[in-house]
Amino acid sequence: MGKNVKLLYCMLGSAILALLNNPILSYAKLGMFEGGYGNSRFGVFLVLITNIFSLAGFILLILFSIILIIKNINFKEK
Repeated sequence: MGKNVKLLYCMLGSAILALLNNPILSYAKLGMFEGGYGNSRFGVFLVLITNIFSLAGFILLILFSIILIIKNINFKEK
């Protein structure tokens, strides 16, 4: 499997992580708890963890995009 394909799979995984803060999933997290997730320690912890994973997904998506661009620029020069 080519290096570009591996980077594209990494970008796909990063995009899925970045979509954890999608409004549909946010409403689903809110609906899991009866009085909202602010009344439960687990709910607050769940929201915090999904926010951290989403941030990591955005950072990885940017990083893998830059790496893919650099590899393709260097490949065409040779």
